[in-house]
Amino acid sequence: MLRMNLSAPAAFALDVAREAADLVMRILPESRASKDIHYKTPTDPVTRADREAEQLITARIRERFPEHSILGEEGTAFSGGVAVGPGTLGVHPTNGPRWVIDPVDGTSNFAHGIPWFAISIALEDRGAVQCGVVAAPIQGEYFVADRGGGAFLVERDSTLTRLRPSTTAEIGSAIVATGLPSHPHRSRHVPTIPPVMMRALTVRVMGSAAIHLAYIAAGRIEAFWEPGLSAWDVAAGILLVEEAGGRVSDWTGRPLRAMDDPLLASNGPLHPVMIELLRPQAKDESPSGQSGRRRRTCR
Repeated sequence: MLRMNLSAPAAFALDVAREAADLVMRILPESRASKDIHYKTPTDPVTRADREAEQLITARIRERFPEHSILGEEGTAFSGGVAVGPGTLGVHPTNGPRWVIDPVDGTSNFAHGIPWFAISIALEDRGAVQCGVVAAPIQGEYFVADRGGGAFLVERDSTLTRLRPSTTAEIGSAIVATGLPSHPHRSRHVPTIPPVMMRALTVRVMGSAAIHLAYIAAGRIEAFWEPGLSAWDVAAGILLVEEAGGRVSDWTGRPLRAMDDPLLASNGPLHPVMIELLRPQAKDESPSGQSGRRRRTCR
């Protein structure tokens, strides 16, 4: 274990994630009526916890880093304190530091009282994520990564345990995970699941991309794939996987050109077989094969 030795932005993000986790956990046991559940689309719920947690995180960032931009799932968009339209990771007006926030990743679970959701906070600068935190409040776990500094699980005494992916190379011994995106991605994504299911030890659909990615970094699962994700779903989690020593690409094995490319993350050794299984659907899910990008809504 290591004593707390994080960059200032990562330590800040960790503190804010803890504060947001406390807020979300206070709301979790409330009734559905009290959670004030609304639907942005038929499959995209938003609750009072999403809104209040994003407001809290945004307020803390603007107090500490007033010159930084912010992009949040629930509509927060600031460029150095000036409201702007939402964009994708790596594309925003100032091209300076920008915080990318998912206040509750796994809102469908949260709304129904299912204890599986996360808070994701990442700082992007110069087109790359520099630090990220994924908090899993129910489990009391906080995962943090600094670019070039590694990925860690924060223990209760604030020591850091370095994360490493598993070394499993045989898919028959692997636990892999996926998600269920909205249409039109879902109809093209569902056919990818049976081939993987027939080969893997098991496939999990647990409802939080951020936790799936953190679990790859921690060596708990071997791979995760899903199309139609948004920057706030995966920004922190991708950095966790990469800094732990895992691999992230699109479904053909190429580097991601944008955070909403069809995502494949793995421990590394399992990556080639996952690409082989996903390749038949990769063309349909590529940017050129889509009639129009839509952000992920099944959260």
